[in-house]
Amino acid sequence: MKSQRIAIAGGTGRIGRHIVEGLLEIKHRYSLEIIVLSRSQSPHISYAGTSAPVLPIDYQDLSSIQKILNDFQIDTVISTLSGTTSDPFITSQENLLRAALSVPSIRRFAPSEFSVNSEQVPSVELYQMKIPIIRSLRQVKQERPDFEYSLFSCGVFMNYLGYGNNKPEGHKAHGYMPHFPYIFDLSKRSADIPGDGEKQLVYTRAEDVGKFVAAATQLEAWEEYNDVAGDVLTMNEIVRLCEDVCGTKFDVKYNSREVILARLGPPEKVMENFFAEFLLALMDGECDVKRPINLNELVDVQPMTVRQYLEQWWG
Repeated sequence: MKSQRIAIAGGTGRIGRHIVEGLLEIKHRYSLEIIVLSRSQSPHISYAGTSAPVLPIDYQDLSSIQKILNDFQIDTVISTLSGTTSDPFITSQENLLRAALSVPSIRRFAPSEFSVNSEQVPSVELYQMKIPIIRSLRQVKQERPDFEYSLFSCGVFMNYLGYGNNKPEGHKAHGYMPHFPYIFDLSKRSADIPGDGEKQLVYTRAEDVGKFVAAATQLEAWEEYNDVAGDVLTMNEIVRLCEDVCGTKFDVKYNSREVILARLGPPEKVMENFFAEFLLALMDGECDVKRPINLNELVDVQPMTVRQYLEQWWG
């Protein structure tokens, strides 16, 4: 059954904001009710001529979560929560699910994935924090066959390719995502590649992820995995596209496992370690496409390709 009353946890954040905007874009077409849950007080989110209220929430307080979901008769919860330490992140998602299950109208739940499927990358520590909620969802599904959950995976955000562009409104290349280069730095005409560059990358623009997730809420049934892609290319293919669009050769560094392992630091260097671990996962094939890119076929969303993105911001 299609979603009608949707709550986005963490919807004032980065990918969360894109999903909220994707939903607001179709709100009137499908008569949707949309609310945003946030740890802090924020103004309503307005987009495409409509808006969604932002409701402050304490993810440690089950009864308050339950009250909000019940008051709005929410049927679908989409979590975009994030964190760099396991206890608060895991507990927040588990509490969100437990509260949701006590609300009679709830029938769908999407945990915070929105990258490579976390079960595919055991070597990336930050992604292992996402495993407990998946296990909980599978247990709920066994007990309640009518309950639906889906893991949305989109690979790497294409928006990182926009770092350093000098277009008049170049900041829009990033959407709401962080401003930094990853693997490819077009502003320096360089690439920092793990291995031989023949491993594939799934790239999806964050704005398109929002559109895909919004469209998925209008599917009659959810599959366990909803994989999306704007493009699937080897890193060497991406280098060639960058060189073609920019009209110059890039300085490409191919890194051995030993070089990348040397980038790992002490545990407190959380993000530095995360980026290095992800490079190792790419090198080891953990990020390879394991399943059909099914959501591209199930909904009518035409995502931007890497070439189209590069031509927009670097052409």
